[in-house]
Amino acid sequence: MEYRLLRGDAEGALVARSESLDGELAAVTWARSWLEQHADHDRYRLEPSGCHHPILMVRTVAGNWYAIPQK
Repeated sequence: MEYRLLRGDAEGALVARSESLDGELAAVTWARSWLEQHADHDRYRLEPSGCHHPILMVRTVAGNWYAIPQK
């Protein structure tokens, strides 16, 4: 499944697109890796292709990225 990484602001601009990944864990791992190197904001949204729920990616004050499933 392909995933899109979008900024978490109102505009929701596309910042990255994954290749085919095997499941949600692989997608979160890919997103964290990308965000550690390229992020310029504290909130992003990871969206799978299709009708699945997005995952909010949030950076803490300590710099860690957390994945929070959205419904």
